[in-house]
Amino acid sequence: MDPLTVMAAAERLGRSKMSVHRLITSGQLSVTGRAGKSLLIEPNSVERLASSGTRHGRAWTAKTAWAALALLSGQNPTWISASEKSRLKKRLSTLDAKAVCVLARNKDRTLRYRATPDALLALSDYLIFSGATAMRDESTAETFGLTGGSGIAEGYVMAGDAQALANSFGLVEDPEGNAIIHEVELEEPFTEGRAPVAAVAVDLMGSLATRERSAGQRVINELLHV
Repeated sequence: MDPLTVMAAAERLGRSKMSVHRLITSGQLSVTGRAGKSLLIEPNSVERLASSGTRHGRAWTAKTAWAALALLSGQNPTWISASEKSRLKKRLSTLDAKAVCVLARNKDRTLRYRATPDALLALSDYLIFSGATAMRDESTAETFGLTGGSGIAEGYVMAGDAQALANSFGLVEDPEGNAIIHEVELEEPFTEGRAPVAAVAVDLMGSLATRERSAGQRVINELLHV
């Protein structure tokens, strides 16, 4: 797909040009370059937002986003206070999956790379799996009703590790790449050695594949109503 102008992105998202500029500033849309004085926007970032939805209002901080995803996953987020936890539970009771996905957008810094098959295989050893790659675990695949996860590598690392991995495995930045690395500041959500199921679901909601996106949305909605 060709890059989109701000006007074209605004029309696709049903938002104003000013709103699109705010989405660029917040990191929700990726700029690929310029044509004269016009910004050009990476089309997949527009499609992901069109699928998951955009809403006005401030996103959660990373700490709150991870607390929300931990609560939905049946975990105890010890990094927030009891009063914060109580308020967050009440807030979650008013939300749907798309709202959770939008509010949790600051949970990580997502980088996309192109990797060779050998590099992709080696990279997987350094990631805490998420998205489609998490389907390599049978119980996770059963929860989402999905299979596969081959041909890509998606997962979490600590902040600053993505560049080191890119250097080690010759990864090339590519907005349509097959290696998706989520950098996070918090270690606590991953103490069990895996990503909370709600985080996997939110990451699936960012997929361009309809089946994956629908599975992620379904699981979040189920977790919201447990």
